[in-house]
Amino acid sequence: SQALGIMTHHILDEGGVVGDFHGDAAMGFWGWPIPTDADVLRACRAALAIRATFATAGQESDALTGFKAGIGIATGLAVAGGIGSVDQIKVTVFGPVVNLASRLESLTRQLRADVLIDESTADWIRNNVSPDVARLRRVARVRPFGITQAQDIYELLPPYDQDSSLSDDDIAVYESAVTALIDGRWDEAFAALHQVPAVDRVKDFLTVYIAQHNRTPPPNWDGVIAMERK
Repeated sequence: SQALGIMTHHILDEGGVVGDFHGDAAMGFWGWPIPTDADVLRACRAALAIRATFATAGQESDALTGFKAGIGIATGLAVAGGIGSVDQIKVTVFGPVVNLASRLESLTRQLRADVLIDESTADWIRNNVSPDVARLRRVARVRPFGITQAQDIYELLPPYDQDSSLSDDDIAVYESAVTALIDGRWDEAFAALHQVPAVDRVKDFLTVYIAQHNRTPPPNWDGVIAMERK
C-alpha cells in the first residue's frame, strides 16, 4: 500500500491518470482527455520522482527498506476512456503501446535498470529535454517476449548532479559497447563494458550475455537479443 501510494502520488502530481492496478504495479497514462505537448516530459518526470523517492523511502518506513521498483514507459496512440458496467466503471487505456510499456517494466528486472523507455520516448526526450533535467542511455537492442518487432531500449537517468554514479563519459563508453555488440565486435564490446564502473548493474546483463556465448556472435547474428521470458 505504501509503495503504490508513492507511485500514484507522483503520477497524479504530474497530471497523469491512474488507470489500473495489476498486483503490485500501478499503470499511469497521459494525454487523456486532452493531450498536451508536455505529456512525455510529465511521464518521465513522474518516473524519475518515483525512482528518487524509493531510493530514500527506507529511511522513513521500515516496510520499504531495500524496496525496488521498475518502471516502463512507451509513447504512442492507445484507446482510452471509461470501461465497465452500470454498476462499476473505471478509466483505463489499452493497445500495443500499453503492452510495450508493460514489457519494458518487466525487462527492468532482467536488465537491473530502474526506468526503461522505448525509442519514441527517447527521441522526444533527446530533442526536447536538457541533460540538466534527464539523461538517456541506450541499453540494448532487444526483442521483448511476445513482441515480434525489435526495439532499441533506453534507460532514463536523472541529471548528473542528482545521481553521480554514472558520468556522461561512462554512459558514452557503455553505448560504444552496445554499438560494438550490435556490429558483431564482441571482444571490443566486452572490453568496453569492463571500463564502466562496477557499481553499474545494468552492464552485467550484456557482460554475462557475451560471456555465455564465449564472446562470439551466434550464427546469423542480427544485433538483436531475443528475450525468452517476461
